[in-house]
Amino acid sequence: MAQDKALAATPASETERASSDAKSARKFYGWNNAALLFFIQFAASGFVYFAYAAIFPAMVEDMDWNRGDASIAHSLSFLVLGLSYPLTAWMIGKRGVRFTLTVGLILMLISLLMTVFFVTEIWHWTLIWGFVMGAANALAGPLCGQTVVINWFNAKRATVLGIILTGNALGGFFAQPILIRVMETFGTWQSGWLVSAAAVVGALLLTQFIVNRPTDIGQHPDNFDPLAARADTQKPAPEPRTYRSEKNWTVREVFHTRAVYFIMIINVTYLSIGTFLLTHGSLYLSDIGISKIQTASIVSIFIIGSGLGRMPAGWLGDRFELRWLMAAMMAAMLLAFIMLWAMASLMGLGFAAFLLGLCYGGFFALSPALTSNFFGQESFAKINSVFAPLLLPFVATAPAGAGYIFDIYGSYDLAFLIGSILLGLSLVSAICLTPPKHKAATQAA
Repeated sequence: MAQDKALAATPASETERASSDAKSARKFYGWNNAALLFFIQFAASGFVYFAYAAIFPAMVEDMDWNRGDASIAHSLSFLVLGLSYPLTAWMIGKRGVRFTLTVGLILMLISLLMTVFFVTEIWHWTLIWGFVMGAANALAGPLCGQTVVINWFNAKRATVLGIILTGNALGGFFAQPILIRVMETFGTWQSGWLVSAAAVVGALLLTQFIVNRPTDIGQHPDNFDPLAARADTQKPAPEPRTYRSEKNWTVREVFHTRAVYFIMIINVTYLSIGTFLLTHGSLYLSDIGISKIQTASIVSIFIIGSGLGRMPAGWLGDRFELRWLMAAMMAAMLLAFIMLWAMASLMGLGFAAFLLGLCYGGFFALSPALTSNFFGQESFAKINSVFAPLLLPFVATAPAGAGYIFDIYGSYDLAFLIGSILLGLSLVSAICLTPPKHKAATQAA
């Protein structure tokens, strides 16, 4: 009875604080999520998305396809990816990241197995890779991992995005020699995709341990408990060093800003350049007389550069305004792209590939951070669900477009010229990129 009276006399705030302290005593699960997403990216993206650069040329050679027709599948995959992003955002909102990622990885596994056992004609390849893999990439793509990180981290958002996105590049770096060795050993390109399928199974198992939001287990972003802070029992929340919007923008409001169009130009450019290099880079290097082993090494250098660029870019993105970082990276990317086009020495090509990879990987970390910083954490998924259908059709022109440029002109020179112009335009866009002002904030001021 005395205990009941004591409990009744306990202020509600103290009860809430005690409950909060008990829950926060658990180890912060945000870092568990980051580790899980790192290895999921390593397996599923590294051994599928980057594996394309190793296996696609073998398919073209084995089945005597022309490059333009064979590349339609990859272009179609990007179109389906973009059109499926609203579905991805809806599923994340309704069922959470873990469920969405699981469905996507199952669909990816089905796509790989269909490719191995059913592709004998170019139209088989186009339908399976274009439609099934395109939908799988949307559901299991970066939006899932980015959403989890943005839910769990605020002050260190760009840094953690850089960490998890390093996983796919590191996976791609190891995938290149492994897949080439497997295909040489078994004498078939199908054996390479079977290795990719095994990696996806591993990613599926890891996905089941992801926790969607801190509130699902009674925790808080950045492991900062507001109740404890109010009671002076915990240090203040870490303050971000770069701009963060205080408002969560609507999609309509976003498209009334100048910044969104600069962001779209930058995103189309870096994604198109990376897609072109991963689809046609090996074929281009072979055309200029580079051996298969040396070609694989240069592509691996690009991929490992992509991996190494993500964490430093994320770390810098939490400390310096993204506008100037993006401008510097775009200038370096332009220089490296022209070097890759103009040079023929192995050392020069290797340096250009590494620098391109650093910048390409850096943009993967900074781009989602920029969107959430400028337009609000809660708006990130729905804004991306609109961005993707608008941007990816342009990116989708890179694989097939470059293939047909080669088929018509016998070289990739026109593709390199178009890419250089886009990079120059994106450099100007990055310099002009300033945080937009929300109407409500402006009126309040």
